Amino acid sequence: MQITHPRISIIFPSYNGVKFLERNLNSIKNLNNLDEIELVIVDNKSKDSTINVINSFANNININLVKNKSNEGFAEACNCGVSSSCGEFVFITNQDVVFPPDFFNKITKLYYKYRNDHEIVISPALVFENGRIHYFGAKNHFLGFSYTPELGEKLPRDNVIKTTQRFSGGTLFIKKNYFLEMGGFDKEFFMYYEDTDLSLKILKNGNPIYTTNDPFLIHQKNYQTMNKMQYFFLERNRYLILLKNVSNLYKLLPIIIITEFILLIHSIFIKKFKLRLRIYIELLKKIKCYRNLRKLAKKENRLMPYQILSRDLDPILLGKLGKLKVFRKLLVFFNKFLKYV
Repeated sequence: MQITHPRISIIFPSYNGVKFLERNLNSIKNLNNLDEIELVIVDNKSKDSTINVINSFANNININLVKNKSNEGFAEACNCGVSSSCGEFVFITNQDVVFPPDFFNKITKLYYKYRNDHEIVISPALVFENGRIHYFGAKNHFLGFSYTPELGEKLPRDNVIKTTQRFSGGTLFIKKNYFLEMGGFDKEFFMYYEDTDLSLKILKNGNPIYTTNDPFLIHQKNYQTMNKMQYFFLERNRYLILLKNVSNLYKLLPIIIITEFILLIHSIFIKKFKLRLRIYIELLKKIKCYRNLRKLAKKENRLMPYQILSRDLDPILLGKLGKLKVFRKLLVFFNKFLKYV
């Protein structure tokens, strides 16, 4: 199935996604406006039969399959996908989402309704299989944390569209030219927090980011996972957010040190102490590279005053330890302390 001039390009990386792709691609096949959509899949050297599953839908969906020779990570694969796309708009997502048939009809209506003199970004809600929220807007904290406060809650029954501090890399609707103008994702992140980094750049550029619960996507998972690889990149990349985006780090250094001490203790309780040490070693090994990132951010005037970012941390960051009263009390005390920074 070939479309000469697609209006929207759906873009996602694939990697060993056999158990997700058939449902994902069937939902795309059933989109109401399939005649104006192309699908760009960038495969990060899958080792299973991912390619065969993708090719089996070639007669039903306009698919542009890009095969990487190695696993380039989420950020670089998405950049490659956007460069290879032909649509006026791009929708960046993951291989494990499910689209409702009217998804793009609704999202394009919202785009033209809320776009005025400035370009906008729309990042619809993402819910787990059980209907609970995975993403519905996010906070960006001045310590580098970025997260969804309503994680695990139910979506509101009433239709909502609101501004947010961050889009999700799993649900991003944006003009292709604007994505390229903003420089796309920084491949240094590999995976996780590349969306936070680009969100901060977009906000600093004066462009709003919207999220909505109508439409929303289904994530083929039942809860938020946190394996060793995810923990490593989430925590390592949080430091990159600080280096690339937050000003006055010397002033924040005492609170950063205190936070690291708390996180080190936290890692013992969640049995990731050795992994946390590995993160510190990684940062030390690449210190020259990260210094250059900091210098470049200063040169390009990309640093933001920490005062304009969120100053409260939510219990959701404690994970399972959030059920313990002692940790919740400590978080309350820590938040009070942060307000004086």
